[in-house]
Amino acid sequence: MAQTFDVTFKYLFRQSRGVLATMLFGDSFEWQNVEQPAVRNLRADLLAKCADGTYRQVELQVTNDRGLAFRMLEYYVGFYRSLGEHVQQTVLYAGREPLRMDDAFHSSSTQHRYTILNLREMDGDELLASEDLADNQWALLTKTDPEKVIRVVIDKLRTLSGEEQEKAASTFVIIGGILGIEAEVERRLQTDMIDLLENKVLGPAIRKGLAQGLEQGRQEGRQEGLQEGRQEGLQAGLQAGLHQVLHALLERRSAALPPGASARVASASAEALNAWILRLDAGESLEKIFAEPSK
Repeated sequence: MAQTFDVTFKYLFRQSRGVLATMLFGDSFEWQNVEQPAVRNLRADLLAKCADGTYRQVELQVTNDRGLAFRMLEYYVGFYRSLGEHVQQTVLYAGREPLRMDDAFHSSSTQHRYTILNLREMDGDELLASEDLADNQWALLTKTDPEKVIRVVIDKLRTLSGEEQEKAASTFVIIGGILGIEAEVERRLQTDMIDLLENKVLGPAIRKGLAQGLEQGRQEGRQEGLQEGRQEGLQAGLQAGLHQVLHALLERRSAALPPGASARVASASAEALNAWILRLDAGESLEKIFAEPSK
């Protein structure tokens, strides 16, 4: 998982100029590709040259590594040898376990310090409010409620399409794996991002209802010769389709309408049916969705 997330980590930052990237690298920077000396053939996760001419390295950790301090010292010496410049180093910790790593290398003659940024202790609200999708995805690793993060990310993913959407979605699943919730993230992506017209269960019901509405509208229009008849027929067909969608969702959840709700559903407007469908598809409880309106 750590190696897989290394790739995802680099991808997120290389796609981003959001809150977290700016916090670590400043407003303007360019990525560097500096190979470490061949003593151990080390390659740092990310190295950037910032607008002020300084170099900054960010290293990812998803576990507590007792050898981190020595490795950061090796990176620093290697960079200094290659670049002839000081490199500001930050370790981004995103592990499930409490942070137990030191932020310095100590020996009787040497001391080398670096910064550790613990994502698990960060308030992710600023990341979640960002327009940058990578920021929103990073928020899953903070102390912000995961459910809140998942909803925001899924809303953003709905605005994407094709390969871009697929890549962003798979990245989010991998990030969920750091917390051990990748199965739940994947389930939510599969259920909450349904395109109703393309869905095998719901799509045919919608198309059938709309077709019925169009045909009924034509029949009533021919019989009455009135635009109102066509509109009423189309509306009736739409409601029929929405009724089928609602019942298909109930079947998918192996659930039945609460007592007293059947009559309200049967006489509900298209707007009410659509609102119930959206809430049902979002996973709300039937009792809450179909509760009697307060008087």
